[in-house]
Formats: sequence, C-alpha cells, structure tokens
Amino acid sequence: MITDEKYLELIKKLNNLSKEYYTLDNPTVSDSEYDLLYKKVKEYEKLNPIFISSDSPTQRVGDKVLAKFEKKNHISKMWSLDNIFNIQEFKDLSEKIEETIFYCDPKFDGASLNLIYKNGKLSEAITRGDGTVGENVTQNAKKIKTVPQEIPYFETIEIRGEVVILKADFKRLNESSEREFSNPRNTSAGSLRQLDSSVTERRRLTFIPYGIGSNSLEFKLHSEVMNFIFSLGFKKTQSEVTKSIDEVEKFYLNILENREENQIELDGIVIKVDNLEKQKSLGYGIKSPKWAIAFKFPAVEQKSELLNIVWQVGRTGALTPVAEIEPTEVGGVIVKRVTLHNFDEIERLKIKIGSDITIVRRGDVIPKILSASGGVENISIPKQCPVCESILFQDKAILKCQNISCQAITVNSIEYFMKSMDIKGIGKQVVETLFKNGLLKDIEQIFTLSKESILEFDGFKEKRTSNILEAIENSIGDRELWRFITGLGIYGVGEVNAKLIAKEFGISFLDKTSDEYLELEGFGDETVNSIISFIDMNREKVTNLLKVVKPKVEDKNIELDSPFSGKRFAITGTLSKSRKEFVKLIEINGGTFSSSITKSVDILILGEGGGSKLKKAEALEIQVYKEAQFLKKLLN
Repeated sequence: MITDEKYLELIKKLNNLSKEYYTLDNPTVSDSEYDLLYKKVKEYEKLNPIFISSDSPTQRVGDKVLAKFEKKNHISKMWSLDNIFNIQEFKDLSEKIEETIFYCDPKFDGASLNLIYKNGKLSEAITRGDGTVGENVTQNAKKIKTVPQEIPYFETIEIRGEVVILKADFKRLNESSEREFSNPRNTSAGSLRQLDSSVTERRRLTFIPYGIGSNSLEFKLHSEVMNFIFSLGFKKTQSEVTKSIDEVEKFYLNILENREENQIELDGIVIKVDNLEKQKSLGYGIKSPKWAIAFKFPAVEQKSELLNIVWQVGRTGALTPVAEIEPTEVGGVIVKRVTLHNFDEIERLKIKIGSDITIVRRGDVIPKILSASGGVENISIPKQCPVCESILFQDKAILKCQNISCQAITVNSIEYFMKSMDIKGIGKQVVETLFKNGLLKDIEQIFTLSKESILEFDGFKEKRTSNILEAIENSIGDRELWRFITGLGIYGVGEVNAKLIAKEFGISFLDKTSDEYLELEGFGDETVNSIISFIDMNREKVTNLLKVVKPKVEDKNIELDSPFSGKRFAITGTLSKSRKEFVKLIEINGGTFSSSITKSVDILILGEGGGSKLKKAEALEIQVYKEAQFLKKLLN
C-alpha cells in the first residue's frame, strides 16, 4: 500500500503527465504507464476516502445528469467578431484605426466558453449565450482535459476560449458510432451542452484560450497576456505579432496553406490590436470590438452536377449509394465521388440524375452533399446486387445482399463463420490471402483446403499450416448447431436468436415457414423476413454445408445466456445509434420492443434527454438503464 506522501507525489506526477499529453502535445510516458500510476491513486483513495486530494485527477467530477442548464451572467460581456474576406478590407481597417501592430492567431471553428477562476480554482464555466448571460456548463468543462482545475494565479479572472474537437478525435467518433456527426463545430457545441457530463468526456473535447474578460492584470500588450495565460497551463497555439499589413497577409496565407494539416478545424484568422491601451481607446461597437476582426477563409462549399449513382456492396453485404459528380475542387481536393449512406439520404435531399448539388468538405471529413435541386431522372432502389445479381433484402432504408457466395462479402462471410464456429488460427489476413489466390471462394471451401496448396504461398510454414488444417478438421461434428446458424451471418440473427432457432427447430430450421418463426419469442416481422429471404437464396449451399460440418443438435434444455432474454424494452431520449439499431440489438439478444410504457415493460433504455416516458417508467417502478449501462451489460 502506498503512503500518504507517495500518494501526493503520484498526484503531482499524473497532473504533469496529463499536461504534457493534452496541453503540450508532448507525452513522455506510454498510456499503459500513465494508467498504472492512475490505478495506484485510485487504490489509495478507495482505502482512504476522507483523505482524497482535490488535486487528484480522479476528481474531475461532474457525472450527475442535469435536468437543464442554469443561466449564469458573465462578469464582463463576451463579444462576437465582425468579418472581413480580403486583404484590402483589412488595409482599409488598419488605416481607419491608425494601427499597424497586431496579434494574429488562428480562428478555431468551435463553441465559445468563458472560464471563471477564483482563488486559483475553476469556479464556473459559462457558454457565450447572448454575450451577457450564458449556460452554466461547469460540470462538463471539468471533463475537458485541457481545462485546468487549478491555476497558479489567485485573483479573479475570466479566461475565454474556443471548445473544439480535434480532427483525429472527430474521425474516431464517427468511426465508432452508428450515428454520423455532421461537422466538428456542431459536434463541439453539442458535446459541451450535454446534460450527462460523461457523454462530454467521451467526446474528447479540447479548450483553446484566445483572450480574457474581467481581470486585474497589469500587462500592456495582448501578446503578453496570452503568454501569461499559456504559462498557467493552457494549450498554446500558433500565433504571431505582426508589424505590417504584409506580415498579416503572410500569416494568413501560411495558415490557409497549411489548413488541412492543422489538427483543428479552422475557418480563418483573428487579428487584434496588440496594444491594450489602444484597444481601450477604440472601444466597442454594438456587437463587436473595434480593435479585433476575423479574416475568414474562402468557403469550402462548391457547386457541381450529379452525373450518376452507383451502388457499392460493403463487406457485410450492405449497399451504399455513391454519387458520381462532375469533378470539382473543394478545399484543395478534387472530388469526384460522394457517399450518400442510404436511400433515405437520396429522398431527403431530393437528388436526381442531373441535379445541381452543393458539396462541402471540412478538414478530414469525407465530402458531403448539402443540397440538391433540379435533375432529369429519378433514382430507383436497386432490386439486385450489382456484384452477384442476387435479389436484395430490404429493411426500410437498409439494402443488403444475403448471398453468402457473393464475391463482395466472401472474405467477411468466411471470417465471421470461422469465428462463430470457434475455429482457431485463421484471421482476416489469412482469409484474404487465400481468397486472393483462389483457394477460398466460399465458406464450403474451408473444408477442402489442402496442405500442399497452402504451402505454396509466402508466410505459410509447415507447422502453421498443419495447425490451421487441424483446427478445421476438429470442428467437423464437434460444434453446436447454434454456432453454425450464427456463423451464416443472417441479418438480424445473433447468438441469442440462433440459440432459439436451434432449440426450437433443430436441423430442420431451413424448412420452417414465416408463421412458425414468428411464434418464437422476440422474433418480429423484420427479423423473420430476413431469415426467410436468406434461406430462399442460400438453401442449397447451406444444406451442402450442413452435410460437411455435421453440427451437433442441441436438446430442448439449451441455455440462452443473455441477460435480456425474454425481457420487454422501451426506449426514450436520443441515443448514439439509431433507434432501429437498438431495437435490432434487443431482438438479437432475446428481448422484445415496446413503443410505449406499459406494465408489461421490464426495462427502459434512457438516452440523452428523456421525458414523459422516463417519468411514467419511474412511476411504474420499471428498471431504467442508461445507454452505456445497457451496452456494458451486453458485453458482460
């Protein structure tokens, strides 16, 4: 057990490491080393709860879910900025205010935030609001790693800045979520205003200071103020004191030229008079200071024409419409194709062949169509897979090829089947190698692989190849039927539903009707339609595969090891995935979905917000799971 002194030393070290990582972008230890130290601090605090230091990194509290945000006054007003769009406008401004020395820094595309520190501690964090009154988001600000909880300055001070999400974190967020976030700026603003601060924490926001409000500092230059702010532990960004209009233009062009490489989304630069006494004499207009201006970048939206729609088949069989457009430059990149996600997107935007479209590309974000008008030909939903010409399964906006021999999904199908059947030693890389070389064209060929044919390829040694073939051979006649059914990859059928099918129907599951499937607990129309569509398309292949694999048929006492089997669910609030995806998760795990709250409902899944359903569920004493709790329970 660590001593009290060691505990305080660890806190100091962790806070310094956190500053290196989040503020200085210069980590000196690995994540695992940091996690080990953090774990030691938590262990001490668990044994000594009354001695927990307020400086501890574990005390970035704020998990309480709020009903709404409290309104708060800024100590001094937060102003917005006027915009200019060319260097001549800046020359005119410089002549008007008779000033040539300016402080220039990038203009970040995020959400403004005012941090109030008293006695060296973060007291309040308030959104800009109308400039006089904003929303108190202190709990959420405490979850932002680049917002210091304490600073080595003890007078009351307002530190203003922009809350942003780094491009890498925005990309990660979109890749890990079923919901698509439109752009970093809206995501930053929305994430800052979450009623549940744990959501804010997961979004990994960053705070960048740009100035101060009320203060008792005695500096003469804005550049001195900013250097002081950075010395307090805030994240520093590229800035420059310019002494001529040419230097301002050079700074602007340098930031613009390197805009795509910048880790943060930018939409221009901000130019401020550096002399604070001069700022004071120039004063303010109705909404903006007369001593500062935003020099905006050219728009990254462009017009083009939609030439055609092609349908791509993903590795899981899902079809995605892709717009082929008249090539156009957007944000320094020639764009020829734009993903439309699903058919709902086509209908929402009223896209037609020949439509005049507006597209946007922000930083590392994939180009997106914002609007469309006109056009000469409506776009219809395809009935057949463009790769194998099989009839497609449609579930509302989702189109899916369920032909397990379709070349577009073969690698994914084989890999998923091997994993479901618990056949060790063959991962995606091995499957891709064998597929590209013609040894694996479909699932059935797994069981016809020979040592001689595999050893012809680089990377396959004698022992490795023998282990692979032995694992395949050992699976024959030694795997449960539910594993086989799961491995087929039927849309809407996961492990729990596969166990129900195996339990009730056994080896004759291929011969059951829609009505018989609908009698199974938790099986709705969409899942059953998917099953029947899959069987109609793949009956002969699955029949042959059954003869080869010889799965074990379970008895009626098979255990359905899902915590939610037989439970009835309702949903309220905004979730990270579409409601349709959550209904599918519920059904796959043996539950059923109810669109309303009744006494028969067992569990309510609570997203962001909630409302009357939550109150009704509480009145009926229905168990409530936050989204994160529900997903965690599925994994346990």
